[in-house]
Amino acid sequence: MRILHIATDEKFINSISWQFGNITNTENYYVILLDSIDSNIKYVTLDEKFKIVVKNKNGLDFCIKEIEKHDIVIFHGLNYFQSQIVLKTNNVSKLVWFFWGGEFYDNPKLLKLNSIGDKTKELFVNTTIKNKLKRIIRPLFYFLKNHTKTPERTVLDAAKKIHHFGILYKEEMDYFKSLGCLSDDVSFFKMTYYPLDFIFKGIENIKVSGTNILIGNSASLTNNHIEAFDLLKDIKLENRKIIVPLSYGDKNYGKSISHIGKTLFGQNMMPLSEFITLNEFNTLLSSCNVVIMNHYRQQAVGNVIAVLWMGSKVYLNESNTLYHYLKRIGIAVFSINEELKKNPEAFVGLNDAQINNNRKILISEMGFEAVKSNMFEGLKSILNDY
Repeated sequence: MRILHIATDEKFINSISWQFGNITNTENYYVILLDSIDSNIKYVTLDEKFKIVVKNKNGLDFCIKEIEKHDIVIFHGLNYFQSQIVLKTNNVSKLVWFFWGGEFYDNPKLLKLNSIGDKTKELFVNTTIKNKLKRIIRPLFYFLKNHTKTPERTVLDAAKKIHHFGILYKEEMDYFKSLGCLSDDVSFFKMTYYPLDFIFKGIENIKVSGTNILIGNSASLTNNHIEAFDLLKDIKLENRKIIVPLSYGDKNYGKSISHIGKTLFGQNMMPLSEFITLNEFNTLLSSCNVVIMNHYRQQAVGNVIAVLWMGSKVYLNESNTLYHYLKRIGIAVFSINEELKKNPEAFVGLNDAQINNNRKILISEMGFEAVKSNMFEGLKSILNDY
């Protein structure tokens, strides 16, 4: 089967190229969308299967023509330009959307503020008159320039046109279907950008050996750092470090979180404000027997899987569909809402039996043989649908 992948320049695409390159009976081609011809490729490793396409009218026409030549078309994420392609495509039954998260969670017309805690909103969300005027003017700008709705509304329209939704677990799809964001007959396509074989190549045996605490995965509001800090400010940390990755995301927000953390925790606060090597980061992760990911939404899935594999005790917010998926499949994962607050055993790490059972389940769910089988069956099902 001939498969066309339409993506932006993101690090996830190298994993997808490796995965689909190992699925038999498939020919895979990739369109990488750039803002301009002068833009540099930062993440994707190019070869003869890849073509660079600029996000303009000619690029739009090119993608629509290419779709007709392929049996299946996979959109990696669904941004404004990709959504325009979807809305201009006639044969939508061959389209698959591999969901990234921001398409809905960062959409101001849908859920953006629902993913942010009250204290974080109060400190960081800007509601000035200037922004309110901007929201009024933007629809007219996009109508006059591109004859479309605003990007956020265009994405929502495209989302309801696609019939195959790719993600690791069905709970996420069911949540958005319940909100009316997806087609009534949308089907679940099980996939992941993070098969264990790709994440842990060369570091399969790394295990947690410290008692530090990791909070969040980036300098973004949806980590709800302030709310997480509130849970720890009365805890006797002793020699524990609170490690907070802030090198990726909003630099100004990261500086504020670093300052607040140092004010609350002093020398125990260890912000990661600069990029470090992967080996250095893995060493820091392995020093954390407790991980707190206070996202109210699906986010940082790869990070969560990594620390679970290493043996960390992971706390997730019950608003996060990832929590419910991991509980369903039997992973030892814990609730920020119920099990972290006022629990004297909260910072006691997992025992060997829990760590080994977590690894066994992760292999059965996310080892590449399982991932490959799920994706191949999904591809065959799509071909049979049209």
